[in-house]
Amino acid sequence: MTMNKRIFQRLVFSMTFVLQACSPADTVTVNFTPAAPLPPPSTFMAGVAEVDITPPPGVLPRAGYATWSTVGEGFRTRLYARVFYLSDKDGDSHLIIQTDLTAGSRILHTRLGEVLSQTTDIDASRITLTATHSHSAPGQILGSQFYNKHISHQAGFAQGYFDFLVERISHAAQQAYDQQVPAVLATGQTNIWGLTRNRSIQAYVENKSVNNKSEGDERTFHSVNPTLYMVRIDQKTSTGERKPLGAFASFSIHGTALPQSETLFNADIWAYLQQDWAWHIKQKYGLKETVPVAGFEGTHGDVAPAARFGMLGYIEARRVGQAIGQQAIALYDTLESQLTDQVDIDSSIRQVNLREAPEIDGVQICDEAAVGNTLAAAPLEHTSPVIGYLPFMKQGSRRWGAEEDNCQGRKRILGFDTLQRMLEPKDSFPDYVLFQLVRINDLLMVPVPFEMTTESGRRLAESAQQGWQDTGHPLKHIMVTSLAGGYTGYITTPEEYGRQYYEGGHTLYGKDSLPYLQAHVRHLSTAMSGRSESQPRLAELPAAWQYHFDVRRFLPEAVPAQGERAQVSPPAFSHAQVNEEGHWDYHWRDVNVSQIELHRPLVSIEVRPLGSDTWQPLKIDGRPVNDEGFDIAIRVEDKDLPDGMAEYSTQWYNPVFAGEQQEYRFVVAARAGLPVFYSSAFH
Repeated sequence: MTMNKRIFQRLVFSMTFVLQACSPADTVTVNFTPAAPLPPPSTFMAGVAEVDITPPPGVLPRAGYATWSTVGEGFRTRLYARVFYLSDKDGDSHLIIQTDLTAGSRILHTRLGEVLSQTTDIDASRITLTATHSHSAPGQILGSQFYNKHISHQAGFAQGYFDFLVERISHAAQQAYDQQVPAVLATGQTNIWGLTRNRSIQAYVENKSVNNKSEGDERTFHSVNPTLYMVRIDQKTSTGERKPLGAFASFSIHGTALPQSETLFNADIWAYLQQDWAWHIKQKYGLKETVPVAGFEGTHGDVAPAARFGMLGYIEARRVGQAIGQQAIALYDTLESQLTDQVDIDSSIRQVNLREAPEIDGVQICDEAAVGNTLAAAPLEHTSPVIGYLPFMKQGSRRWGAEEDNCQGRKRILGFDTLQRMLEPKDSFPDYVLFQLVRINDLLMVPVPFEMTTESGRRLAESAQQGWQDTGHPLKHIMVTSLAGGYTGYITTPEEYGRQYYEGGHTLYGKDSLPYLQAHVRHLSTAMSGRSESQPRLAELPAAWQYHFDVRRFLPEAVPAQGERAQVSPPAFSHAQVNEEGHWDYHWRDVNVSQIELHRPLVSIEVRPLGSDTWQPLKIDGRPVNDEGFDIAIRVEDKDLPDGMAEYSTQWYNPVFAGEQQEYRFVVAARAGLPVFYSSAFH
């Protein structure tokens, strides 16, 4: 295919982003069964667990870039889910789940609640499901036909991977629940500057609350939410000592330091932040096991990583991620002196149908969703080729005339309103929203299923705070958490919406979406702050959920592997290039993708002195060099070799050199009954 033909096809695809005919949808039902209450513990209890959710290679698309996405051929940094079970002396419990996924998912949230309610005191009303928003993770496990169709270049609800997630995450949650221990907790925050920038400064300065209307480059670094919020949890041992148990944090930064053209799954900047943080705890406290620590999104909607322009890739993802990690570590250490076993937990949740209840407190949103032209154009640094520069499509393209004459304001409807209605049924859009609050002592989490811009997040936090002003129980930290419990596009302020940058074009329910959201959060906050001990917590959820979308398995059915492992080519070294690290590359034949199980450790590096018979696992600065770190990648090269086999390659990036008297080799762990396999030695 010529480049011109490829560009033309992508142009046509982008312009018809929401104009694809729908096949009959499958219906998936999830029931809400409230968990049976348990006797309250005598002290604050907590349990944590971590589970690998890396998918098999070569079958699932990476999500977040729509038609510009690629199939994940393997991974460079693993994907995880981390769970934090909390239970106070009043019997209030809650489960925080962090995932290295593109977005939260209402169907995953509710299905996990259905499973866990059978064996724990956790149900869907006591779960918060968050995400890092890596654009190099799977995303087609969402609760709406629209996003399962358009979040990547392939359509369909990924039933196989969804089932895998439910099994893996529910097992981790059960483990956290079963292994809960007496604990102490601390909350805190710190500001981090210079590692994020506002990618839509032109829309941000439209806000009436912003006095400085300059759009200078330096302003992009000031017009962000710099706050990292953290909850640290330690075990309280029988001797009165404290031992790190886990921690989670929220920060506002898009998971987009890797380019659209990347073909490997990875956790983007979050991998470096989380792994450095966990390693610090392990070393400082002399622990044998790694303590689960988790990061997830804040109000990141218009906030990009401050990667150097033209250098999106692993070098920049690592630089930014590790720099944020160092400041997270500093805050974590500071919180040690503030740990307390006097912990009070409260939560509330309410499901709202946006189409059936579009008005609250005199604020009305559109009763039907619509996407704008600027959604197809995409944001700065990831602008869609050709289409992102066309008049009427590029960022800032908007209707003229009275802004008040319709609920969608100045949004140019992609494909025009009539055609969009005809070819993208309105009930394919996400319409049910889980509004939720979680209070942990003086920290209030405000989980929402939208991508909140910096200013919209600040205003939402103010609305949440209003419910607590006269209670005598002040809130010190308000953690607005985007992409929690589902995905329903963006939320901008009305002023930003009128400018119609990418974020405004992706605000589905119109110009008054933020005031509507503020009113709902204010109601929840007021109800929570005024609740007496004799009143039941607010949990307004339906008896069941029905999801309608096209279902595909995506994951391969199990195929037996009947061949033998073999080296395809010996390890070969490639010099570092512009924006690419130097690396060793190794190819071998192995079991097919249904058997390779990338969610289990597979590749590591061993070292020995030349002539020695003794190989040892390689460590650099004390850290093992394996595929659970930063620098080992695995990808499938050919999925369809004879005898149920496949060809894979692995890359060791940023390798060490210690002269020709030191030898190294790749070690491939056993799989599907085949023994451990070794590459030929190299130096």
